[in-house]
Amino acid sequence: MSRAGGSQTYSCKKCARGSSCFPVHVATQKLATMRRKRSGRGESPDPEDVWRQFENLLADGHRPTVKTYTSLLSALGDVGAPEDAEEVLVRMRGAGEAPDARAYNAAVHAWCANGKPANAERLVEKMLGDGVAPDESTYPDIVAAYAELGELRRCESIVSRIESVCGDERAALRWYEKVYHALIRGCCAAGVPDEAEKVLQRWNYEQLDMERVAERKGRVSRPVTASYGMIIDHYVSVGAMGDARRLLGQMQWDKVAPSIEIFNMLLKGYLKFGNVGAAQDVFRELEGSGTWDMDSLGIKPDVTSYTSLMDHWANQGDVDLAEKILAKMELKGVAPDERTFGSLVKAYARGRNPEGAEKVLERMRRYDAPDPARAGAGRGGRKEPDWRRKGKKKAEADAKDGELRRRKLSPGVILYSTVVSAYAAVGDMANARRVVAEMSNRRVRPNDRTFAHLAWGYGQLGDVAGVTQTAQLMVDEGVSMRPGGSGRQALVRAVRECGLPASHVDRLLESLAPNRKGGGPRGVGRRGGGFKPGGVG
Repeated sequence: MSRAGGSQTYSCKKCARGSSCFPVHVATQKLATMRRKRSGRGESPDPEDVWRQFENLLADGHRPTVKTYTSLLSALGDVGAPEDAEEVLVRMRGAGEAPDARAYNAAVHAWCANGKPANAERLVEKMLGDGVAPDESTYPDIVAAYAELGELRRCESIVSRIESVCGDERAALRWYEKVYHALIRGCCAAGVPDEAEKVLQRWNYEQLDMERVAERKGRVSRPVTASYGMIIDHYVSVGAMGDARRLLGQMQWDKVAPSIEIFNMLLKGYLKFGNVGAAQDVFRELEGSGTWDMDSLGIKPDVTSYTSLMDHWANQGDVDLAEKILAKMELKGVAPDERTFGSLVKAYARGRNPEGAEKVLERMRRYDAPDPARAGAGRGGRKEPDWRRKGKKKAEADAKDGELRRRKLSPGVILYSTVVSAYAAVGDMANARRVVAEMSNRRVRPNDRTFAHLAWGYGQLGDVAGVTQTAQLMVDEGVSMRPGGSGRQALVRAVRECGLPASHVDRLLESLAPNRKGGGPRGVGRRGGGFKPGGVG
């Protein structure tokens, strides 16, 4: 057990010897996963939950490691308790563990994540006073937080003292890149991309400062592809496609090579905002018909490029154009993935052709990806130039990617659910429920969306018995029926289509109980043959 003061005694023998035991490892991992929920699902932990996990470890007689304390710091910062996070540093010292740069950085991040960079800066001064040297991860969060608050002068002050804090001249270049990227990210988050562009200009001008270049012995930090990509991504997200395209042109003037990701940002942005002509111009530029020399850059359209175009036509229900894009992909040696086939399924579904959508699933299972040697190892289906390769690790990753591309593709629950939706949309419930049964036979477990499509189909036909059978299947499959949940809401919509009140769902669910027999697979796969609700087939 821990005692107040610097000395500690532990009932765990391994911890008492100064080693790390398995329970400490488990608790550390648990703390590392205690994060604020941002998806709207589930409840976020509060500071008391985080502290309880840590205090239980102490109560069991175990010795937290520096990594445990760092995970505690990160978790407290993420759940909005920066004061508690700073208190952890005090407790570390009391337990005889000296906080290192990672621990201080976690506390700095906690203050910045909660919009208080001044407190983070104060903590850095304390860090220096304790003899702990900052590293390249210390200042970026502070700079980004100040930029989001519009305090750009504070950001400039931090940038100006990077070299005095970082003793290694080579490492200072990495520091500058991270800090400038944080400043750009913060400006974009604050909605002032013009200020982010000014950061790029200032950054580029540094290489023209001969005195500064001489001081650094010719080593000067300069913007890279990702520096422009962050601003382009912001412009695309707010629909400012003209500014996004202009900044791509600026990259050419600044002699910064773009990446396939940046072209894909523009492509998806134009399609999102309905400018198909401009999107096709970007695609033609990817194919080498623009101002960039794509051959020297090693860039060609990749699976994301083709799938973005296919998805656009799929949303229109244009099967012919979607199929043409797939054929062109295969001709160019670009292997389709799950997203590509998903777009094709959607095209048939939107075109009210559920049989065609189902056939795509079979095509996907039989599909054999092109030989990676034909497709090329580089980005966008070409061999990459030497300057873009990054040694042995890159080559190994490419080889592994080639192996993955040869694997057979298998439709997942989303694609099956789309086919179910397609059959339900045309009132063919016999085939809709057959597809649901086939999912379990192929070890694909239906989810709440799958059953929502099925229930909706029966609701459109006014088939109360079909809705009831679907509710039974949902209960059998363990779909959550909590009030306000997606499963329950799907049934409410279905019974309302049948002219019944929402309260009918409450009575219906009270009358149902899970019906699982034997040791076979759960739900529809085992019961598919006997599922014959009235009113259909």
